[in-house]
Amino acid sequence: MYFRRLKDLPWQGRAVELRLKARRFRCRNRACARKVFAEPIPEVARSHARWTTRVGEIIRLIGYTAGGLPGSRILDRLAIRISDDTVIRAVKASSEASASDPVRHLGVDDWAWRKGQSYGTILVDLDKRQVIDLLPDRSVEGLQTWLEKHPGVEVITRDRCGIYAEAAEQGAADAVQVADRFHLFLNLSTAVERALEERSRELCISALPEPEAVQAAPPSELRTTLVEQRKQQRRQRRHQRYERVIELHRLGHTQRAISLEVGIERKTIRRWLRTGQFPERKPATGRRSHVREFHDYLQQRWTEGCHNATRLFHEIQAHGYRGSRQMVSNHVSSWRATPRSQSTSKKKKLDRIAPKHAAILACRPTERLSEQQRNLFEQVAVNCPSIRSMRFLALDFREVITSKDRHGMLHWIRTTTQSGIGPLVRFAYGLKKDFKAVISAVETSWSNGQTEGQINRLKAIKRQMYGRAGFHLLRARVLPYQAMAP
Repeated sequence: MYFRRLKDLPWQGRAVELRLKARRFRCRNRACARKVFAEPIPEVARSHARWTTRVGEIIRLIGYTAGGLPGSRILDRLAIRISDDTVIRAVKASSEASASDPVRHLGVDDWAWRKGQSYGTILVDLDKRQVIDLLPDRSVEGLQTWLEKHPGVEVITRDRCGIYAEAAEQGAADAVQVADRFHLFLNLSTAVERALEERSRELCISALPEPEAVQAAPPSELRTTLVEQRKQQRRQRRHQRYERVIELHRLGHTQRAISLEVGIERKTIRRWLRTGQFPERKPATGRRSHVREFHDYLQQRWTEGCHNATRLFHEIQAHGYRGSRQMVSNHVSSWRATPRSQSTSKKKKLDRIAPKHAAILACRPTERLSEQQRNLFEQVAVNCPSIRSMRFLALDFREVITSKDRHGMLHWIRTTTQSGIGPLVRFAYGLKKDFKAVISAVETSWSNGQTEGQINRLKAIKRQMYGRAGFHLLRARVLPYQAMAP
């Protein structure tokens, strides 16, 4: 005989412990490998367990929902005192369980362990709307092996990643591959943006008339503030890095080598090389400040000769200002850096527009453009006529996708390859290379939207664990919760 002590559900906020007397048997058969047998109690607890089955299920459920340390704190309030490591071990116990039902419609996408460095793969059952597996890497071999172990997949939705296309072709040759429509629109917008980066010097908008010439102010009134000095120093450092990047590119260095040499991301280097000129930073607009409501009063007092920010702060406080003195000081500091005759003049509008902003205007449907955006597009088109043809191609592409016109997609690809716009031509050839998946996206209703939603959930769970836990715990919490069999 021996005793087992098992934690059970609490009673009226008090911890309960069951003390069971179990029998132990000895086998007298010398041919038997085991000599001692203990009396099992599967209805109450598992072998070697320290708690009952129903308590273990509660521990797993709370750990699955909240995580290790938060779950331990919740259980402590429920009079089930247990450590966070034990909660995590309970959740991991079911991490190896996988869905046994066959999958017919599969969604595939990648998720980032660390963005730009390491990625994994998420697999979603589009019929059940739930994650069925999580792979620790993004590779052809990993997805191909999984598909071979799960035959019967009929449809695979994916982005335009060549890795998943090759894996699906080798692991499930009979499955229909469907390119995600959202990624098609995103790739088109990116191609338009790259085309406009090559024409960034033409992306000018109408500027305000030049102000009348003013008499030069004395040197004392043209002194630069400390903020302006630091801004100029930062610009000088950026310009030196830009010149270094251009020099290394002319010497034949790859973008990866330039990134390691200069310490800048390859995306930034690629954008600089496409633009062909030093990218000036746009002035920060920021949120609407409460001090701007008193702009007219501050400007009047400044014109009258009151240049003390503290005194101006106290004056507008009496008129209802609730902000800080620093905001007032920042607001009037720009007036100190320019002549007094120019401080009251209105700022000129920016005479350029960013390629990304212009690409948004070119790709967005007409009914979703505001009156101001339509006017801005017309102003840009005056100096950059090619943006009109880009907009025509973008809207035509959207119309082909939404109307499910197979022949229209063929015509669009032929027209775009003859347009002479480099990035759009490359995009059209990419569609031609992945033509079957693109046509499936046009003709069928399947998409990767569910998969993108599951990735958002995965990100939330991953950030709850602060990068402390490994892949097995993440997989156990992402997969649907399944009760453990007794």
